[in-house]
Amino acid sequence: MDQDRVSLRQLLTLTFAALLSPAIRILPGRTAEIAGEGGWLAAVAALPVLLGLCWVLFALLRGKGLGQTALEVLGPVLGRVVVALYLLWGLFLLAANARLVALRFLTVSYRNAPLPLFLAALLAITFWLTIKPVRVLARAGEVFYLALAIGLGLSLAMGAFQMDPGRILPLWGEDLPAIGAAALPVLGLLGYVVFAAFLGDRVIPRPGGRKKAMGWAVGLCLTLTALQAVCLGNFGPGLSIRMNTPFFMMVKGIGIAGTFQRVESVILALWVLADLALLGLLAAACAAMVRTLLPVQGRKRVALPLVLLALAGALWLFPDAFFLTRTMERAALAGNLVMGFVLPLALLAIKKLRRME
Repeated sequence: MDQDRVSLRQLLTLTFAALLSPAIRILPGRTAEIAGEGGWLAAVAALPVLLGLCWVLFALLRGKGLGQTALEVLGPVLGRVVVALYLLWGLFLLAANARLVALRFLTVSYRNAPLPLFLAALLAITFWLTIKPVRVLARAGEVFYLALAIGLGLSLAMGAFQMDPGRILPLWGEDLPAIGAAALPVLGLLGYVVFAAFLGDRVIPRPGGRKKAMGWAVGLCLTLTALQAVCLGNFGPGLSIRMNTPFFMMVKGIGIAGTFQRVESVILALWVLADLALLGLLAAACAAMVRTLLPVQGRKRVALPLVLLALAGALWLFPDAFFLTRTMERAALAGNLVMGFVLPLALLAIKKLRRME
């Protein structure tokens, strides 16, 4: 177990790749719905809060995972209650995101295939990633990130040539309150970051970690800003709101005449890597929480019940796609804001009040 260590760069890279999975579902539709043409700046408005979260987590963890830190700060009883709440929330998100990914496969590629087949395949790969050491998941995240960065970069560069600046500009001072309000869906997305904190005890401590995390936060928000700007510049806020995934619709319209016309097929295939990164991160974090709560030995003994519970939840918690979508738009937003930002800040405040170093 002591050899199962990763660098901070690897954990941040995995988290970046994982966040791209829900990002294309949430952005820019939710931000455009609130801020209209200014929705593309919502990630910039959310950046100070994300930087604050990075500062809070570094001040709170200090080489430990969030689960162990909760037990130390709150005591064995209340600390276990908090970790159990995170575990339930993580399992809910694992089940919901697995169902959403499977539904996307059915919508864009395999319309007549059975949903349970895709769910079983996704969670089988997630199980395999979870029973491996964390360093294996982190190295896979690096490969996923590289492939996704190339695909996303090329897509945005080609999509930028089809933008109409009049769909996102000009912006005026009276647009600022709406842009600030549009940061809420982005913060709901960024709430997934807290699950990486449960793997904090696996990170090799090195100088300059906080600065590296701050730079990662800036890069992430700039990427989300570019993603939204290009999508809104292609479709405008009105049409983007009515689309399920504006990014995929934008990719369908780009290509190089006479050479490469099926860009969307490549991007759809690449985005499976982001889905696997997200599911793997959630499952690994949930496994770390179980080991914090219970004296369980062996990765398979921890991972198998988690994956089976996620499969059951994905099949039976959500009666239809509409209910699932509405649940993720409302419950997931509120839950990620509380679990991802409010609770870590509260833990740090309690730690400071108790003068624990």
